[in-house]
Parts: sequence; C-alpha cells; structure tokens
Amino acid sequence: MRVRQEHWNLLLDICEKNPEVISNKFNGPDGKAKGHELWQNITHQLNSLGFGEKKKEDWRRALIGWKCKTKAKASKIKQEIVKSGGGPANYVPLSDAEKRLLSLMGTKSIQGDDVCEMGFGQVSTS
Repeated sequence: MRVRQEHWNLLLDICEKNPEVISNKFNGPDGKAKGHELWQNITHQLNSLGFGEKKKEDWRRALIGWKCKTKAKASKIKQEIVKSGGGPANYVPLSDAEKRLLSLMGTKSIQGDDVCEMGFGQVSTS
C-alpha cells in the first residue's frame, strides 16, 4: 500500500499533539510501553482512513523514510540556494506537509549544531 497525502496530514496532526513520535523518544519508566501504545493508536487511525492497511512497524518505517527524504531535500535546496556560478537556483520547493514535518523536527536535524570545531591554533614560525 502506498502512503497518501491524507496519511501524512493525519500523521502530522498526531505528531503536533505528540512531538515524541517524531524523535521516537518516549521518556519515563514506562516510556517504551507508552510508545508502543501510542503507535498502536496511530496505526489504527491511519488504517481507518480506508486506503489499505499497514502494520505498526511499517508505519514507523514510513515516517522514518519520509523524515530522511525530507531532510535530504531541504539540504539540497539549501545547497542550490548558496551555490556559486550565477543563474537561478534549480530546485523543487518543499510541500506544505514537508515544511510542517521540518518544523516539528527542528533546525538542528537539518543544519546541525552550531558548535565550532576545536582545531590546531595558529602556528608561530618565529
């Protein structure tokens, strides 16, 4: 079964209410059980849309794959915008759903941390 836009929109609505779904980090002593229960609920809601059915693990993998592809697309857009050589940037813009997903994931997942690397300082030649 192919994931449709209706699935992504519902999944984004759920993730906005439960941001831990995006990071897949369920904290607390019963975090694993809460995560399992939440994904069971998500699976039921997504399958009830009527376009076919997937197992819980298949929906989790679909979200992971979509996150990966969206991050790669955002990175490619950024590269196209800052590249030199003149001329217009050549890229396919992000969809509204992809923009929502990136806002839920946060900028660190795309741009990384702004931590300066420690290097070898200036070498004195005197």
